[in-house]
Amino acid sequence: MARYSDAYRAFTSRLGEVHLLRTKAEQQERHDPIGNADEINALCRGSIVLLCSHVEAYIKELGELTLDRFYKNGITRDSLSERLFYHISKDVVDEIKDTSGSDAIAKKLFVFVNNDSEFWSKNGPFPKQIPSERFNKGFSNPAFKKVRGYLARFGYDKFKNDLDVKLGAKAQPTINMLNHLVTTRNNIAHGDPTATKTPQDLKDMINVVVLFCRTTDQVFGDWCRDQYCAIR
Repeated sequence: MARYSDAYRAFTSRLGEVHLLRTKAEQQERHDPIGNADEINALCRGSIVLLCSHVEAYIKELGELTLDRFYKNGITRDSLSERLFYHISKDVVDEIKDTSGSDAIAKKLFVFVNNDSEFWSKNGPFPKQIPSERFNKGFSNPAFKKVRGYLARFGYDKFKNDLDVKLGAKAQPTINMLNHLVTTRNNIAHGDPTATKTPQDLKDMINVVVLFCRTTDQVFGDWCRDQYCAIR
């Protein structure tokens, strides 16, 4: 089994552009921190937005990889968590739940039966690839609570405990930094001109966020291997 998943390797590859922006900001800071303040600020803000987007993409790709391995390895559905099936069809199920009137409900039930009924069985493996874009729906914010909830869709409920064991005293500061990244990104998206970091602050943030993703890859990969199949 490889040390890291393809999803994590893709994540580290994409970080190149974040490092590029941060390095440029650092160079500008050394040259003329006052005269280049606006450019440094813009480069660091752009780095934060990209970094957050790459973390979000990594978590989604980790989930997509897991669904793909479940299908290709013929994992029998009776071994899978019931909540995984819900998230396969969450969009339709939630529409049915929020619909009133017998005719309208019946129409949505027909959509469910026609499109998703073959997934909903505990017998044998999945007959076709699980639609990852539907499974991922609703996950668009890589704050720790959201990441933990996303991984729990697979039945993985020990994420926080496993991080604590793996990282020890670094676990909570790592989680705090991830949440801080998301908060800063959100403030930038809402136009807050003060939402930025220095190049050194950004370097520290990148290092800690990479540690979070790397450790997530390890603990979730170990759980999948022990429960179902290898994903790395």
